[in-house]
Amino acid sequence: MKKTATVFLSLIVLGVCSSGASASDTVPNSGILLYHNYSSYENLDSRLYQYNFKDNAFTEIKKEGFSHAMNADFGSHPYDITFMAIDTQYDEWDIYRYNSYNGEIINLTPNSGFRNEDPKFSPDGNKIVFKRGYWSSEKNDFIYNLAEIELKSGKITMLTDDDYEESMPYYTADGSNIFYARSFEGESDIYVLDLRTGLSSPVYAEKGVLSYYPMVSDDKLYFTKWFSADNRNDCIVRVDDNEISVMPFNDSNCNTSDVYPLSNGSMFFSSTRNGSYDIFFYDGNTEYDIGFINTDLQELGASYFSAEDAERVLTETSDFLLNRSDCDKNMDADGDGTVSVFDLVALRKQF
Repeated sequence: MKKTATVFLSLIVLGVCSSGASASDTVPNSGILLYHNYSSYENLDSRLYQYNFKDNAFTEIKKEGFSHAMNADFGSHPYDITFMAIDTQYDEWDIYRYNSYNGEIINLTPNSGFRNEDPKFSPDGNKIVFKRGYWSSEKNDFIYNLAEIELKSGKITMLTDDDYEESMPYYTADGSNIFYARSFEGESDIYVLDLRTGLSSPVYAEKGVLSYYPMVSDDKLYFTKWFSADNRNDCIVRVDDNEISVMPFNDSNCNTSDVYPLSNGSMFFSSTRNGSYDIFFYDGNTEYDIGFINTDLQELGASYFSAEDAERVLTETSDFLLNRSDCDKNMDADGDGTVSVFDLVALRKQF
């Protein structure tokens, strides 16, 4: 029997779909944004991009051997990227790792016989959590559980093993827990897995309302849910100290999802207020349509690495090389297998 989850009650203000303001001078003027777009998920035509705000440069992440790339995420430095795509040889979803400095793309789960999706880096950049699925003849359906790959060894560990569909995992800031969506018998709730004990516990559930796409910024949890059981449009909410608040840019007549929150209260998100999904930026007060990115396709899956994040990594790497600090983060920016002054050069070059 499904456990009863805690429900945090909140006031949802219903609005009218409206376009955001111009993004000309308001969105970040530095940093790198990852995102994908497609005509529809069913058409299997997704293309994955990184956009450098400083250089106003688009780069498509592509390589012969995979297709329908999407849902990218940054590791602990701006060159380390993971994403999911279909391996065209074996016709299965796999998890890929891309070093944008040396251009290397590696399939981390080749010919596994599973569906491997929803990858997210651990905060130290040394692991990736993802969902892994297989067909069950007994259930006549796919069974999905959470898995984690240790990048240095390539070892994959299953984190859950049950009949729920567990998906969309995301680490907490200290890497000790993983938030995820748990689905069962038409319901979808937010749960958290304690990696120290292996135990899962409910975080949010609302009867007749689906909740999914958990994301974390500092100690705040964000996720997407339906407005209500009667309004199945998506909206984005934030949980802070067990209190839930609805983001002011939500519109009851539109779908708003795929939030990527930043530590200063700003965030990227996708919305259908213009018809198809477009990516917007919210600065804490106003949302802005990023018109130079958006097209008539569906733009989704934002992930962002700021110049401030890069400077922090640069400082940590420098301190490590000067023996002024210990650090277990992945600092190998140039992908040569060692941490050296060349990684400092690579980091400075990016921003």
